[in-house]
Amino acid sequence: MNERPDRTGTPGGPQPPRPAPVHTVTPAGHGIPVSLRHVLRGALVVVEGGLRRAGALEEIRCETGRAVARILPGPAAARVGDSLERLHLHADTEQITAIRTDLETRLRPLAEAVLRDVARALEPQGARLYLGGHLGIRVMPPQRSLAGGVPSGLEGFLTPRDAHVDSWFNTAVNSVNLWMAVGPVRRGNGLVFYPDAYHRRPRHDGRHTLVPGQHTGPPMDIELAAGDILFFAGDHLHASQPNTTDETRFVITKRLCLGPPRYPRHATGWVPYEDPRLLGGPLEPLAALRSRLTAGGVRDLLRAWPRRGLPRRSGRSGPAAAGRAR
Repeated sequence: MNERPDRTGTPGGPQPPRPAPVHTVTPAGHGIPVSLRHVLRGALVVVEGGLRRAGALEEIRCETGRAVARILPGPAAARVGDSLERLHLHADTEQITAIRTDLETRLRPLAEAVLRDVARALEPQGARLYLGGHLGIRVMPPQRSLAGGVPSGLEGFLTPRDAHVDSWFNTAVNSVNLWMAVGPVRRGNGLVFYPDAYHRRPRHDGRHTLVPGQHTGPPMDIELAAGDILFFAGDHLHASQPNTTDETRFVITKRLCLGPPRYPRHATGWVPYEDPRLLGGPLEPLAALRSRLTAGGVRDLLRAWPRRGLPRRSGRSGPAAAGRAR
């Protein structure tokens, strides 16, 4: 009898995820003991309370509360209060989309500051770090609460995204994701990983959909406490779970590179990674030059040339910028 593949291509039909093996570390003093080389070899590493250590968790939640107050009528905003995980009970899909969009702008400076703080606090890596301009605001309500008419382009941000690796879109193959839990991440509303597929170069159909029939191995998921930061390689095969819990899951994501960014030949987009030594000074316009002077940067330049003559500074936009993932 022929086995029916599930959506990841694994024979035998859908398999329930089991807990992923993670390496948990606690920030010590002023340092974060995480080896990005270890992460790029496939390790999943959780920094306990990483957002709290950066002094950002409460500020992010407060800014989100202000966004809720701007979008929702007064009584509904009051009912949400500090309980952001119950947002779906008091806001419809259109309002949640508007809150998420508002936060893309208002949380950007804080998220960039957190990324710089984390990069400075990491133990010596033996290579220069480059910081990604991408920002992911991932407010994912329970699947059953989503009404029709969800805007397109929000897969992985408001609705689930199927299994993928990030370099299919626009990220460097040596990119590391910082998946920062603003609220608790439960089994049933987080990420699913397929560790057996790492370094197997899973194939997609040109439209970011995994080609069926490939070996992916069993799915594994993770749990995070509010404030935890999950480090994982962008080229891990992963998917966002349809949210089957009774909580809205709220995560923000940033990326960095260990060493100069290396872009895949067949990526459908491009985003820069910046040299943090040049940020905040007169040479800041050159911070992304190392990314620009790559084959991926040249391809992006040629794609943009017919439209505008010169490309804008990429990586500072939301899901419309082909940075869609998780």
